[in-house]
Formats: sequence, structure tokens, C-alpha cells
Amino acid sequence: MLNNYFTIRETANYLKANISGYVIKEIYTQEKNKLLIEVISTENDNSRIIEFSIEKDLNYILLKRNYSRAKKNFALLFEEIYDKEISDIKIFNDDRAISFAFGENMEMIFTFFSIKANCFLADNKIVINSFKEKDEYLRKLIEDILPVRTESSDEVTNYLTIAQFLRHSFRKYGSIYQKEVLYNIKLNDKDTLNEEILLSLKKGFEETDKKLKNPEFLLYSKDRSFQMSLISLNYLEGYILNKFDDINELISEFIKNKFRIEKTDSLKNKAEHDLKQKISNIDKKIRGINIQLHHCEDSDNLRKEGDIILQNIHLLNKGDKTFKYKNIDGSKHILKLKEDLSPSENARYYFDKYKKQKGSVDILRSRIINFEKEKLKLESELGRIHKMTEYKTLLKEEKRSEENRNDETSRFRKFRLNDKYEVWVGKDSASNDLLTTKYTAQNDLWFHVRGSSGSHTVLKINNKKEDIEKESILRAASIAAYYSKARNASNVPVAYCEKKYVKKKKGFKQGSVVMEREKVIFVKPKLPE
Repeated sequence: MLNNYFTIRETANYLKANISGYVIKEIYTQEKNKLLIEVISTENDNSRIIEFSIEKDLNYILLKRNYSRAKKNFALLFEEIYDKEISDIKIFNDDRAISFAFGENMEMIFTFFSIKANCFLADNKIVINSFKEKDEYLRKLIEDILPVRTESSDEVTNYLTIAQFLRHSFRKYGSIYQKEVLYNIKLNDKDTLNEEILLSLKKGFEETDKKLKNPEFLLYSKDRSFQMSLISLNYLEGYILNKFDDINELISEFIKNKFRIEKTDSLKNKAEHDLKQKISNIDKKIRGINIQLHHCEDSDNLRKEGDIILQNIHLLNKGDKTFKYKNIDGSKHILKLKEDLSPSENARYYFDKYKKQKGSVDILRSRIINFEKEKLKLESELGRIHKMTEYKTLLKEEKRSEENRNDETSRFRKFRLNDKYEVWVGKDSASNDLLTTKYTAQNDLWFHVRGSSGSHTVLKINNKKEDIEKESILRAASIAAYYSKARNASNVPVAYCEKKYVKKKKGFKQGSVVMEREKVIFVKPKLPE
């Protein structure tokens, strides 16, 4: 509707009434498909900005009182007409184009032909410059680029349907006014054309022409749909109607609504994409844990293989790499042995692996449950975002997400034990360092597994004077044990002390520290519910 012939005609009239006699001060672009023309009045130094957009679905010309100009990354254009006065503004060739005249010979022509929208500068009808594809149009006659439009035949015999007839004989009205005419005379564009219908159509468009000569400036809206018009539209029954004083205000409001919808969609799509990515990552983790779980649930085979070694210990010797045996069903099997271990040590090795894997099953199942809960929360959040339609609401969500992304503490795992205590855990050497050196208070309790590598773990203490619950210390230690290489053990020694006794000396590699005045407790690796 922005590049409808009648919208452009009314825009030309508005511009003529408001900036004829103004002088071109500067023309520049700071966006790919947008031209900005600063004009100034010779009478009162009043300055205005003409904004011309050639975006495919946003092709318009608009008069603005001011514009935020970039300090860099803009290009000056059409310097040939700087300081020249706009002597006249009119529709060009009775088509979807507006001409700014500068005296008798020079004119600037803005075209509104969807894909091929452009701006040309012509001297004596010859193109001397253009906004886009300058090399293609330079030195061409403007009438070759924008030929005079000729009306098509309106004989009934030339067309089968109303749609074909309208497309050829009333194209300049566009779909909006064509729909209105058809609605008022109760016709469908798929109907077959005849003489009676032809007369009705002509009468309908004659009445529309009369209304368009005394236009209104209307914006119809319903949900996320917006339609601008210069006449009342009966077929948009149920739409909310807003009226404006002139075509410039109408175009401005239409563009604002379009931008708001686009920005809303953009924010919504981004939020949904981020949540879907998080859900996808959780699915990958669950699949990985299920693979581990499959191996661990096969732990009974390890126990059986240990039993087989004990049952056949008299046949084995230290240094053997394999042991071949038959099952009750007669099937042959090969059992791998560690050649540096004695037969009894090999049996113990298999039994130890069995115990570790057996202990891992509960941990892995617990991790799957936690990931499934997290996934449900994300899916619920995705459903909530999907229902959002308000730009301001989505903008708040985006700002909140941005704050979370910029929050360094999001690099840590966080567990709330109760109303008093929270446990923070590093994820790698870098986040371990960050947690210990920047985000741990002097009186926080710092945990690390004794004799094994693992994550730095901190029990956050809010009240320095309050005695720390023993249960919370044990739970924090269990978390530290879980995020260590001793995760599969049943009883893990965990050292802890106040953070003020944790020292990072010069030259220590990332994540490395020493502890003083530490205490040691034994716990089972476990995550809180």
C-alpha cells in the first residue's frame, strides 16, 4: 500500500505544499537502501529531512523534522544539486514516481516499483546520476527507463475473469481499492466477466475516484495486521480505525507499526531459537548419559568375569593377556587380563570395576532426572515466549537474557541448598580461577577433593556471625566430590576451609591453589535434589 499510485500522488501533493522553494543542503546514505535529503527553507532557515526507502516491502518517501545522523559510515551523494532550489514537485508520467524539479532542465525522480525502486537525477531528460546501479543507467534517456504508461483495453472479449480485467485495466488502484469495489458490488474476482459486470465495475471505480480526490487518511488495524487507506474500506469490517491529519502522518504511523511487528518477530524468533538450542544441548547430554548408563548397567558381566577368574585361578598365571573359556551353552569367549597383575589381582580389578559402575548407575540416573527437569522448564519457557505478542514484553525478556549472558557468574553451576545457603561450582580451569579469585568472599567455605582433580566448589555464606550447619557442609562436600574424578567412588575425602586460607601463588597455572588450615571429611558424591 505504501507504493500504491494514489498514496504516491497524495504524497507528491503533500511534499509540494510543504517544501517547494526549499534548497537542497545535503544528500547522504547511512543505510544500504535508504536515502536522506536535508532541505532548508530560504525564508526562515527551517530544516527538514526527506527519507526515501527502496526496501522491497518498505518503499516510501517521508518528510521528517529531524534525523539521527551517524558520526561516521555515511556517504554523500548527488552533490550536483547541492544549493539548488526545489521549484516544483509532482507525480511523474502519471505513474508511481515523484519528480522534484530544479529549474527547467534538471529533476530528481523517485520511483516506487517494488524490486526496481530507485532515485534518478536527470539533466535535459538524460540520467546523470542514480542512487543504485549508476553504471547501468548513466547517460540513458529517462523516458527509456520510465516509459509513459498506456492504458490497456477494457473490452469484455479480451478477458475471461474479473481478476484478469482488473489486472490490466485498473492496476493502478492496487489490491486494496479493487477489493473494496468488488465488496461493494458483491462480486468475486474469480467470476466470469460480462457486459453487465463491466458496467458495474466502471461505476464502482468512478465512485472510488471521486472519494480519492478528497482523501481521508486512515489506518485499519486488527491483531498484527495493518492496512492504510485514503478512503473508508467497508470490507475491513471489525478492524480498529485510526484517522490522521495528512498522508505524511499516516505513512509514518504505518511504518512504525510495521517496524514494531518486525522487531517483535525478531526478538521472539531469537528468544525461541536460544531456548530451542538449550533444549537441543540437553537432549545431547541425555543421549550421552544414556550411552554411559548402558555400559554401566552391563556391570553384572564384570562381576561374572571376576567370578570366572576365581573359578579358574589354578589355570591362570601372572603375565597372561587373555583367558579362553566356554559358557554352559558351549559358546566360546575370550576374557582380557592385565599381564602385570596376578590372577587374584585381575579378579579384584574386575570386581572393583563392577562396584564403580554399579555405583555410577544411580548417579547417571539422577543426572538424567535433573536434565529432564531442566528441559521441562525450558519447554515451558518456550511455550510462554511463543504466546507473547507485545514488543515491550519481549524487549524486557531480551534485556533479562542479555543481562544473564553478560553475567560472569552464569559460568558457574549453582545449587540452592535451602533458604540460607547456595553452592557455586566452577566448570573448567578458567571458571575455577574466576570463582575463587573474584566471586568468593573471605568467609565463604571453599571445597576441593583431596588427592584428585576436580572443580572448585564454594559454599556461599551470607551471615558471618552464624554457625554453619554441618548438614550444609556435608552437602557442599558431596557436590565437590561429584564434580571430581572421584565421582564413582563410594567414600571420597574432601578438604575445606574458609576462602581466606586459599592462596594462589605467583606462577601457579590456571585453577591451581594451595589450602591452609583445611579440614577433611568423607562423603559420597551426590547432587542435591
